[in-house]
Amino acid sequence: MKRFFIGSITFVLVLFNAIWIILAVTPIGLLRFLPSRRIKIGVLKFNERLGEYYLNGNKFIQDLMHKPKYRVEGMEHCKMDVWQFTTINHLSWADIFLFLYFTNFKATCPRIFMKAELWWLPITWAANIGLGMPFVKRRKKEDIIKNPQLALHDKNATIKACEIYKLFPTNVCGFIEGTRIDKEKYDNSKSKFKNLMPPKIGGMGYTLEVMPYIDTLTDITLIYKSSKRTFWDFLCGDMNEATVLINSFDIPNHLRGKDYSFDNEGREEFRNFLEEIWQKKDEAIEREKKKFGIEKVF
Repeated sequence: MKRFFIGSITFVLVLFNAIWIILAVTPIGLLRFLPSRRIKIGVLKFNERLGEYYLNGNKFIQDLMHKPKYRVEGMEHCKMDVWQFTTINHLSWADIFLFLYFTNFKATCPRIFMKAELWWLPITWAANIGLGMPFVKRRKKEDIIKNPQLALHDKNATIKACEIYKLFPTNVCGFIEGTRIDKEKYDNSKSKFKNLMPPKIGGMGYTLEVMPYIDTLTDITLIYKSSKRTFWDFLCGDMNEATVLINSFDIPNHLRGKDYSFDNEGREEFRNFLEEIWQKKDEAIEREKKKFGIEKVF
C-alpha cells in the first residue's frame, strides 16, 4: 500500500511539473519566429532557464518522495561553455531523471532530434516551439537510394533548424545504443561488451554532419542496484540507489561534418572511436557491479 501511495503521488507531481513547463515555454517560444536573431537567441535562452527550473523540480520530487542514494563521479566533466553531444547507456525509462539529477545547472539543457511522426504529442511540439528541438524524418535506405533528393531535402531542413545553435553552446542528447537494453536485445546484438549493446553511429553521425561545430562527447554511464526497470518502479522509489559516472572526450575534427550514409571507411573509423569509449564504459560498469554486489545490469 505504501509503495502504491508513493508511486501515485510521485506520478501526480511529475505530471503537474510537466504541465506547467509545457504551458510556459510554448507561448514564449512563438516569439522566436519573429524575424530577429537577437529575439530568437533571447527566447531560447530564457526557455532554457525555465527548462532548468523544470528539471530542478523533478530533482526536488525525487528527493521528497524517494530519498535517493545516488552516487556520482566526474562532475568536473560537466561543461556549460562547449558544443557537446551527450550519450547515455539506456537501461530504463528513468534514465533521463537520473542523469539530469546531477547535470542540470552544470551542463547546458539537453536537446534531442525528435521523430517527425511524433509532432502531435504535447511534450514534443512544446519542445519544438519552446526550445527549438528539431523534428527529423527517418528515411529508409531503400527510399534514399530510389530518390536521393529526399535525404538532401531533410538534411537541409535540419541544418536550417539548427543554424541558431552555432551562436551559443548547445547540448544534443541521444542514446547511441539505439534502444533500451534487455537480455533478448543484447543477445541479438551479438555485442562484444559485457554490459552494453554496440554503439550505433547513425544518430550521432547525422548530428555531427548537420552540426559540425559540436566538438565534445559527454558520456554518461548509469548503473542501478535494483533489477527493476519500469517507469512505475521508478515512480515507486524502487530504483533510488544508483551510480552515475560522467566522462568527456574531444571529437576529432575529421569525424565531424561528414556524410556517413554511404561512407563505409568513415563509418568504420567513427565506430572504432566510439567502441574505444564503450570499452572504458564497459569496464567502469564491471567495477560498479562489484561495489553493488550485483551480477548484471539488465
